Amino acid sequence: MNNSSTLKLHWFDWFLILGVTITSIITSAFAERFDWLGLIINITGIINLVLCAKGNLINYFFGIIYNALYIYVAFSTKLYADSAIYLLYYLPMQFVGWANWKKNQSKESGAVITRRLTAKGAAVLIAIAAVLIPLFARILSLPAIGDAQPWADSATTVASIIAMYMMVKAYVEQWYIWLVLDVIQSIKWLVETIRGGEHAAMMLIMFLFFTANAIYGLIQWNRLEKSESSRK
Repeated sequence: MNNSSTLKLHWFDWFLILGVTITSIITSAFAERFDWLGLIINITGIINLVLCAKGNLINYFFGIIYNALYIYVAFSTKLYADSAIYLLYYLPMQFVGWANWKKNQSKESGAVITRRLTAKGAAVLIAIAAVLIPLFARILSLPAIGDAQPWADSATTVASIIAMYMMVKAYVEQWYIWLVLDVIQSIKWLVETIRGGEHAAMMLIMFLFFTANAIYGLIQWNRLEKSESSRK
């Protein structure tokens, strides 16, 4: 299976990659010390998502690096819920995604074969969310945890779990969820930047570009789905 067509980067791919890199370098240069870790996270993260938007299997290699480093940053910034979901779910799902996409690549383009979520599938995911969101909110409300926004954090956590599952299964509709989540993450890291959190400014830059990539990914995956349908 040939991945060459999905490795061809267009101008918007370069805009995202170079935009993240240059903006991160400039931001770090004005900080008290150069944030090499934040720079590596940003670069691997955006390459991961650009290749994901193109349906390329190699995205998971960069995803493994990005998720492992993000766990450390989130934990050091005391975003414990973030670090937990990345450690227990996002990182392991990179390996699951690699295996699943490898089995479902287009012979012509090398891109993953995308799918549409059925009404039944959507109903099942909504039902799961309806059960898990109150459950997680209840847990986060416990005095031992004392989450400031248990319902909001629970909703974003559950949405992230569902979106990652949909990505591994190559559902086009995943990008709608990622778009909303990236906007929320941008706001969260903006707050941390204002508070002076370490690496926070770099994470804010990253998620702003992630938001742009979510829009790009939605467009690209709709094209992939239409292209695959025309071959059937």
